[in-house]
Amino acid sequence: MTRLLQSLRRVLGWTPPKTAPRARTLNPDFSIFQEGDRAVLHTKQPSLTKPLTKGSKTNLRRGHVEHDRIIGSRVRDAVQAHKGPDLRLSLPTLEEYVALTPRHVTPIYAHDANLIVSLLDIHVNPPAAESQPPIEILESGTGHGSLTLHLARAIHAANTTPPPQPQRSQIRFVEDRLQRPGEKDSEDKQSATSIDPSQQEWDEWRAQRGAVIHSVDVSSKFSALAESNVRGFRRGIYTGDVDFYVGPVENWVAEQNKQRTKTGVLASLTGSGSVEPYLSHVILDMPSAHLRIPHVASIMKRDGILVVFMPSITQVGDCVKVIRENRLPFFQERVVELGIGISSGRQWDVRLVAKKSGADPSSWGPSEADEATPAESDEPASDNSGEVPAPEELGKEDDTVMVCRPKVGLRTMGGGFVGVWRRIEDPSTR
Repeated sequence: MTRLLQSLRRVLGWTPPKTAPRARTLNPDFSIFQEGDRAVLHTKQPSLTKPLTKGSKTNLRRGHVEHDRIIGSRVRDAVQAHKGPDLRLSLPTLEEYVALTPRHVTPIYAHDANLIVSLLDIHVNPPAAESQPPIEILESGTGHGSLTLHLARAIHAANTTPPPQPQRSQIRFVEDRLQRPGEKDSEDKQSATSIDPSQQEWDEWRAQRGAVIHSVDVSSKFSALAESNVRGFRRGIYTGDVDFYVGPVENWVAEQNKQRTKTGVLASLTGSGSVEPYLSHVILDMPSAHLRIPHVASIMKRDGILVVFMPSITQVGDCVKVIRENRLPFFQERVVELGIGISSGRQWDVRLVAKKSGADPSSWGPSEADEATPAESDEPASDNSGEVPAPEELGKEDDTVMVCRPKVGLRTMGGGFVGVWRRIEDPSTR
């Protein structure tokens, strides 16, 4: 209902009156530890405390440290442990927080997450008085919540100060999802007659955000951990920037399209009942990501960025095949390998090429011009330079083979492969 009212305001040109600045609900002074904070204890192997609680303690390899000694201390103070030398305290950086928090799945570590966020090229504007369509980012494959936190940090400036956070989980469950044996919805279902004022205020604020991350995962266990990790970092500073969902991403897309379909007065004013594209960025970090690309293509805005993060280069090749076979309007910007020691990612050449000879498999490869190395050619290393972005034409399937090879550099152990595409056409209005 709130989205419908926002759309009507944009169509009719009505701007709501300015509201008074919201009082701060989050203590911005991170120089002193308070209850609920988490501290890094610097020893030979740094460790992260549990949320600080009076009367509680955090166990160490040798002894423990009382939380009462930490609460009220300043950052970089030294506190006395139960045994051994004093321990130096600090607030966890995002990199430390990702590395030290418990996990059910391997997180995307900071050096990779930072590069992925930079490849997304996200730019947000500060909150404005006039209503603007929000920047909406879909992350499919929540996992540990590491990339979620890095994305939230990138869009945080677009949103106003949130009200107090409701205590109950904000995870939403997608319609028609299949539940695993023994799985129970952790969603707190309130009765229709019960009204939580804090939840109502929170929902009203959420509807007015300038940017939001929709984080979807098929596992309620992973989503619950990710939500806990986001809430636990810096007193939940980024909690309001993320909406968590449990279910298949294709079901999430169908549900969102159903909710956003123009009906009634709005449909008559616009003369259309179709869903306008609403996603500016999509990140697919999941098995069989290539099968989900057709589902998200139609709801991505023109010039929207699609990023696929996969452990294998051949899985990126599967995405190239799907985009070509379905004639999806995406232009491949780059494919990069992530890993320690690769500062900005090593570029790979991943594309379908025509066979030179159907009888000689050894000759299946690109043309002679494509074979030229950077040392043999005056052209830049990127095969996309100087080309006009356009959807790849689908040739005969039997006459193409997949090329996957590093473009430059030596073999390096990497953390995965990232494919980046841009949508280059407006979605069909048929």
